[in-house]
This record gives sequence, C-alpha cells and structure tokens, in this order.
Amino acid sequence: MNTSEKYGQLNENQDEEHFIHLVQVAIADGIIHDDELQMLHRCGRSIGLTDLEIDDAIASTKKTTFIPPYELSKRFEQMYDMVKMILADSKIDNSEMRLVTSLALKSGFNENEIPDLLSILISGIRNREDAEDLFKVYAKKRKTA
Repeated sequence: MNTSEKYGQLNENQDEEHFIHLVQVAIADGIIHDDELQMLHRCGRSIGLTDLEIDDAIASTKKTTFIPPYELSKRFEQMYDMVKMILADSKIDNSEMRLVTSLALKSGFNENEIPDLLSILISGIRNREDAEDLFKVYAKKRKTA
C-alpha cells in the first residue's frame, strides 16, 4: 500500500469515526428526533455510506477508538457538525453537551477554550453561519487568548 492509499484509508476511518460520534451525540438524550435522523443520513451519504449502513451504525451505536484529524480546521469542522447535531432538535440536552465536551477534549482542544468554542459554534449555527466563517472567528479569538 502506497502513502496516498494509507492517507486515504486514514481519512475514511476518521470520517467513519466522526459519523459514529454524530450518532452518539444524536442518541445522547435517549431519542433520535426526525431532524437528527435526517442530518445523520445526509452526513452519512456525504462520506459514501448507504442508507442501510447508516441505519446499521445507528442501531449498533458501537464505540470506536477516536483518531482526530491533525489539522485544527478539520477538528473544528467536526465540532461544528456535532454541535449542529445537538441543535437539530432545537434543544440542548446536558448529556449531549457532556459528550461533545468530552469529544472536544479528545480532539485536542484545551479544556479552558472549550466553553468559548462551544459558545461560538452554538451562536453561529443558530445564526446560520457556516463552519468556515466560524473557524475564522474562533482562530482569531484563540490567538488573542
């Protein structure tokens, strides 16, 4: 296997793990709402999963070893997706926030910066801002901290 094949496989594994984390966030409050289910199917299809594979992943809710992406911007995008999943049913549950906070720590975000990170994401997603614009806000705030 050459280097580009290994890199491609690593990205696929990260995408699949990220999807599993989205499933875990969606079920953290004990219920997968229709909006969350629709978002899971959209996200799953975007990484090449079939509807059957998506449904199987939701049913199995398996735990995986977490391998965050190296690039800060990609880790931020994953956090954006997770917070968007939390907000899909228009409610923020404490168990969802605990899980997302835990995943932020595992992604390499500093414990002290996570409240600001989540605040930027929640506010931005509610205002329909995209991940790229919010990353710029986050990166600027991170430099001044």
